[in-house]
Amino acid sequence: MLLEPNYEEIKSIFWRKPKLISVNMEDPVHTKMLRALHVHDDRIEIILIRSGNGVHTIDGKAYSTHAGNILIYNAGVPHDECADQFEGMQIISCAVSNIAIPGQADNTLLPDKCSPIIINSPHFQEIEALMVTLMTVTDEEIQYHLTCALLLLVRQEAMKEPLPEENKAFQLGHLVQKYIDEHYLEDIQLEDIAEEMHLAPYYLSRVFRNTVGYPPKQYLVRRRMGEAQSWLLMTDMPVTEIAMKVGYNSVSNFHNTFRKIVGMPPQQYRDYWKNK
Repeated sequence: MLLEPNYEEIKSIFWRKPKLISVNMEDPVHTKMLRALHVHDDRIEIILIRSGNGVHTIDGKAYSTHAGNILIYNAGVPHDECADQFEGMQIISCAVSNIAIPGQADNTLLPDKCSPIIINSPHFQEIEALMVTLMTVTDEEIQYHLTCALLLLVRQEAMKEPLPEENKAFQLGHLVQKYIDEHYLEDIQLEDIAEEMHLAPYYLSRVFRNTVGYPPKQYLVRRRMGEAQSWLLMTDMPVTEIAMKVGYNSVSNFHNTFRKIVGMPPQQYRDYWKNK
């Protein structure tokens, strides 16, 4: 005789009901376009790579990424997505909000000292199937339970891959990155950061580049452009106003920088994704 499960004994790790925001599949054509450094404070994101390769920078560390990898962005973590310019990537991206786990900040799926990339999960196909199913399900209750299953499985797999120990140079580079993330809308120079950190500018720049993969000035520009991309995609704010919000007094300078980093002018970028 089969025994009915005692549902009262099943305890969820979530203090609140996670809310699915979106699930999207992106093809290699669209992923070839750089998504510069940006932050989401109200959600976590899960990126499953089905094909292709690239480089993803997550919280100041660059990862070589490939088909079969799964990436997790906690809320508040800067991330930069750059697919191979010839091959691109096919990915499924999932955004979820209203996550509350005991002992962790709101909208964080992974605890500290846990790797944000799952390299080779034996459950990759199950995770992929959950995400594909979520793309078609409209019933809210089914959607909720599938979302919880996805989050729990991804969290379980990610916690098997702790971050390696950081040396002092990496910790310093990470501190510089945090400083830029907090002040990127201000008119800051390398000398200002070096003075704040009580370091020689050359040494600071070298340590930062070894940690993040590019110099502080380039990180600052990518951070601003990533924020501009978010404003272009999520609002109808005029381009001139967005330029001012991300620290550019000259609209033409903003246009030129955006085009150089992203590959097209700001308004064309907005139109491109709205008509996608």
